[in-house]
Amino acid sequence: MSNITFDAEGKTETLKEDIEWLRLWCEETNDQNLPRVALIGDSITEGYFRYVLNALKGIARVDVLTTSYSIKSNAYNMMVKSFVADSDYAVVHYNYGLHAHSVDDDTYEEECAAMLDYIAKRAKVVVGTSTIVLENDLQTESANWQGKVRTRNERLLKIAKAKGFVIDDLNSISRTLLGDYRAPDGVHFSEKGYEVLAGYVVESIKKVLG
Repeated sequence: MSNITFDAEGKTETLKEDIEWLRLWCEETNDQNLPRVALIGDSITEGYFRYVLNALKGIARVDVLTTSYSIKSNAYNMMVKSFVADSDYAVVHYNYGLHAHSVDDDTYEEECAAMLDYIAKRAKVVVGTSTIVLENDLQTESANWQGKVRTRNERLLKIAKAKGFVIDDLNSISRTLLGDYRAPDGVHFSEKGYEVLAGYVVESIKKVLG
């Protein structure tokens, strides 16, 4: 694999989150016997990662990059690209839409399209739609996020369909996961909620692996 360098000056604008975090986890990194897949996302991906890892034991090695950095940031751009370039991935499952609320829809679409194009040159791509955010009653969709999630998913699906990417419609699944399937904040899920989401992520990855 050729060495790849990234120029932070290539991004003319960066938008910051109030809290920025990053987690990478890669196991059995020298194993060449099984295909390697990557999950890229935010805290929702972080929640279902371990369930996916366990479900794919003996089928694929599973790496993960989860972060809160804005999709419109130099750090996000460089981190994701370097992560994808660092290993030979058969499949990348991409699910990133619940951060950077201030990023406008056109910018979100532009940044997603550019990143997915980069990933698609190196691996097969599965695009996961963003899950719904609930109000405190854990039954009603959040007024603050409803329109944003809907529009971002529409833009993401447009990209995926144009490029022929496999679509993992986690948004539709999340609409059935209310009440005790959710964490009290209405954004995240309980463990049994994450386990359900993981099942769909696993099936979408298996579909691509063949």
